[in-house]
Amino acid sequence: MDDTELEDDVTLAPEARPMLDRAGVAWLAPARARIATLLEQGRMPHGVLLAGSPGAGQAELGAWIAARLLCRARGEGPCGECADCRLFLAGSHPDYRWIAVLPDKKDISIKQMRALSQALSLRSYLGGAKVTVIAPAEAMSAKAFNALLKTLEEPAAETYLVLAASRIDRVPKTIISRCMRLRPPLPTEAEALEWLGRLSANEDWAALLRLAGGSPFLAAEHAEAGLGSLNAEMEEAIQAASAGRLNLVAFAEACARNSPEARLVWLESWLTRSLKDAVLASDPVNNNGLPWLRPPSLETKIRAGYGLLDQLREARRQVDGSLNTQLLFEGLTVSLTALVGRPAG
Repeated sequence: MDDTELEDDVTLAPEARPMLDRAGVAWLAPARARIATLLEQGRMPHGVLLAGSPGAGQAELGAWIAARLLCRARGEGPCGECADCRLFLAGSHPDYRWIAVLPDKKDISIKQMRALSQALSLRSYLGGAKVTVIAPAEAMSAKAFNALLKTLEEPAAETYLVLAASRIDRVPKTIISRCMRLRPPLPTEAEALEWLGRLSANEDWAALLRLAGGSPFLAAEHAEAGLGSLNAEMEEAIQAASAGRLNLVAFAEACARNSPEARLVWLESWLTRSLKDAVLASDPVNNNGLPWLRPPSLETKIRAGYGLLDQLREARRQVDGSLNTQLLFEGLTVSLTALVGRPAG
């Protein structure tokens, strides 16, 4: 193996201070307390898998764990004052590494894992812990997972790997079995909206929070990406489909080009709420506001709705793969228009 193969392909860690601030929110206190207890008892595992809903705080909590492991003060959290904390906050701690998908790449490569393995085999620069955060962990290639497995099976002393994932179904069981799993909890809706409201008073946080599946950090990312208008845009598309005037190809192209994952989440959330309303409503014509449900076809429509729900969930598993995203949305749009109305033309 030559030196070029072991080139240190490590992405720059996100700015530390905002990550630690987010990790310090009240609803993540149980997760922080769990880590503090393990450290106090000397039972901190070498591998930690933070797995939860997208935007639940896996990456933020991973940064907090790294800071806590590197801190020399040994308090409940990183002190922010010792030499290690100052280096961490400055983004220059030599024993802290952040692994992510490199620019213009589709996944975390085996080359990155080889570089990591070599780095972790060396002694700590500062004589303390060595910590690596991998986020998102599910973005690793199959070969990268295999290389990581070797590191997890034979960890060096005071060496820790923190994996942050929102799609645990894409993490091999061999990796999961060698890590302690910790699920960052989501806040209540009131807690989330209170936190989001402090960021800006000019966003429809309730709609963005629904789009984010209740994850406030993801809702904040949606706002930064300009998705505040997505709710109205998608509602308009549903109405157009119901009226038989939705341009299938143009809609699919727009979805594929602009935030496809967020649009799939929106459609899944909308359809789930609609099906729940349809099942619970005693009068589907007048009470639930779903004009595409009409007796005596109610049962057939609900069955078709659940079929589309399965399609949407499968699409979310596929959308960031190598398939043609526009073709994926065209298929979904055909099913959608068949459910709520009739295709244009």
